[in-house]
Amino acid sequence: MKKILIVDDEQDICQLVQKTLERTDLYNVISTTLPESVVDLCKSEKPDLIVLDIVMPNMNGREIIKELRNDEATINIMIVVTSGLGEMIYVDKKQEWRWLPNRPIVKERGDVIKEKSAARAADAYGVDDYIAKPFSPQTMCDVLEDVFERQERRSKE
Repeated sequence: MKKILIVDDEQDICQLVQKTLERTDLYNVISTTLPESVVDLCKSEKPDLIVLDIVMPNMNGREIIKELRNDEATINIMIVVTSGLGEMIYVDKKQEWRWLPNRPIVKERGDVIKEKSAARAADAYGVDDYIAKPFSPQTMCDVLEDVFERQERRSKE
């Protein structure tokens, strides 16, 4: 059974995702609302995958990713990023579409990438996949299944 760590500063999101994944009987799921505890939790619990919110107080998802990728004990943990605090805006002056935060709290908690495509967003964060909020339970399950299948194919190569 695969172990998944859910990290989101909103307790209700953690509970929703945890219950959704546990109902599949495919995953052992743990969660935390404390971003500063993630690295230590990963070292003790050794999850196969982390579902990580990007915009959180005290320590944002980018900082967590950097710490995990710079530690031999956590470098290979797969990461799926979630974020929903932004929107596509057309900037006339630059004649381009940009992904910008749509709530003031986002600006206080760190940068939000400008990509809306899940694949490009995952690449920009240096993670395995990206899920935009709000997401359906089925979308979450489909993405995680896909990430695990990709990992399995890579390990056979």
